[in-house]
Amino acid sequence: MSTPQFVSAEEYLPRDTADVVRTVRDSRGRAEPLTVRGGEQLDDGLTLPAQPTVVSLRRMNQVLDINLGRRTVRVQAGAKLSDIDRRLGAHGLGLPIVGDHRDITAGGFASVGGVSAASHKYGMFIDQVVDLEYVDNDGRIGTCGRTHHAERFHRILGAGGRAGIITALTLDVIDIDKDRTWLTTNADRFLDFDSFVEHAYAEIMRPGNAALQVGRWVDTAPLKVARPGGVGHVQLGTVRFGQWSTLHPTTPTRSVRARREVGSRARKSLGVIASAATGPAGMPLRNAAAGAVLFAPKVQTLRDAEYLADTALSSSERGPAYRVGIFAPLSSYTSVFYRLHDLFAGHRERTGCFTVISAMTYGVRSRYLRSESAARGLSPEDHGLITFTSRLRPAALPSELLRDIVAGIDEICRSENALRYESEE
Repeated sequence: MSTPQFVSAEEYLPRDTADVVRTVRDSRGRAEPLTVRGGEQLDDGLTLPAQPTVVSLRRMNQVLDINLGRRTVRVQAGAKLSDIDRRLGAHGLGLPIVGDHRDITAGGFASVGGVSAASHKYGMFIDQVVDLEYVDNDGRIGTCGRTHHAERFHRILGAGGRAGIITALTLDVIDIDKDRTWLTTNADRFLDFDSFVEHAYAEIMRPGNAALQVGRWVDTAPLKVARPGGVGHVQLGTVRFGQWSTLHPTTPTRSVRARREVGSRARKSLGVIASAATGPAGMPLRNAAAGAVLFAPKVQTLRDAEYLADTALSSSERGPAYRVGIFAPLSSYTSVFYRLHDLFAGHRERTGCFTVISAMTYGVRSRYLRSESAARGLSPEDHGLITFTSRLRPAALPSELLRDIVAGIDEICRSENALRYESEE
């Protein structure tokens, strides 16, 4: 494995990213593949792929223009979604789609498509992109958008940086005050998988006026506890639990606002602590953070809801795990969900390679996905995103077993006309 060469864009300022790409190409006499990093260093033991050059856009992080008349914002690719949203909030505006990692950058989110619990209403993040500026592998600067060079525009969006480095974007925004938009949470809980999937499908098909919607399912391997005296173990039952949450606009009372303030501070503190907790010793804190998401307050602001998903959910999903996301057409949504669950549960039962299997799902009504389906000769219908996170016993997952799992997922996608969500390179 070659050692990555980090080429930080800030080292070249006021030279632009095009100069960085040209320098990399010219220094070797041939084009080399690049890894683009928009934000901070990777953590949690993750390693960069075997690429010789990494371009950092960390200091290309400015909000360049807010156009109140057109309801758009122009940003550099390294600008964090949380920073953009805060700047927009001062004008009574906001981003329709903010992911569950609010420190992700605009360019990074556009490069992977971008989904959130509001995708049933607003689609994907790339549906909000009006136009963009990019640098190709030869260091040439170009622009493209919905109405000019549309083919190139769709090729760069969602490509993970493989079709060009995004350096600036113009985004659609909406009229909303996220700090004063109050939501009430309706939570339905389930102990069996069939009822959970049936309910999730019905809610995705008919979301009503839901501002946010998300379903989560957790399925553990049989629990083992040590016998008194430390001799052997006692095997307990499995934990199977699901929740579907819909958040609707509401007007809170004064007492509810006060309770929300106390609860919000406690959950934010838990999220911050859980985010910093690493390794096996931090697992209890991360599990508590996951519980904070499942038992969210009855009433909260839209900003609270986004922050809770960021600090609590993302921290609870740390650790070695196999993750996959599938955009399932609504016509085959339940079939895809069942088959994915059976795939992971079956491998866990046969080989013990997984411990906890968890799933998250919500609706996605996306212009981009409909056009992508049509381009592949599929029905241009709406989708449900289904993501599975299966915690690993690394020693029990040899490469040949991993290949079997990947082949199984690919077969489900082919037979059900589903699309993989390539959220990482």
